[in-house]
Amino acid sequence: MGEQPLKPVPTAEYQEREQYEAAMLAAEIGIEAPSIDLHGMTANEALHTTETYINHEFMRGTEAIRIIHGRGTGALQRTVHALLAQLQQQNLVAAYRDAAHLNQQGGVTLVALHRGK
Repeated sequence: MGEQPLKPVPTAEYQEREQYEAAMLAAEIGIEAPSIDLHGMTANEALHTTETYINHEFMRGTEAIRIIHGRGTGALQRTVHALLAQLQQQNLVAAYRDAAHLNQQGGVTLVALHRGK
């Protein structure tokens, strides 16, 4: 009888990433995911509003949020992603990515928040 191939054991980092992806997927399909709409805001307004919103949702213990910035010129998306990278370093944001749903691509960013402790 042939040997069974060894299955890789998921690392803690992999398991954590999978957990965040599950939260972001839930946000993408609209399951209990609060959202903020930045349409019509300047980059500075969006920056302040998004940071305040993320802090509020983090303190509430929210797992994932949707940030609706629209496609436009991409300025709001770049501003939001730069902020999210900073907040990732501060352990508020666990992970983020662009929404993959056809109607949301490029206009919505999904964010998994670290759980408040």
